[in-house]
Amino acid sequence: MTRRILGSIIVLISILVLPYWVYIPVLFVAIIFFPLYWEGILFAFLIDILYGSEIKTALYALIVLIVLLPIRENLRSYV
Repeated sequence: MTRRILGSIIVLISILVLPYWVYIPVLFVAIIFFPLYWEGILFAFLIDILYGSEIKTALYALIVLIVLLPIRENLRSYV
């Protein structure tokens, strides 16, 4: 639980401080690393609201989460 909160804080700080070519990969790594990281969609909406990018980051985050749901069931976690 502490990792998830710390990861969310790191993602939020990276969104607010770092350039887009750093915070978007950080967000998607967090979505892949943490199981059912629905906060990623909220962070992606935050990106869309703050920066008004033409890239719909929230839509891509939702697609990644949906694709990862069946894949996670088949993979064994060694962490």
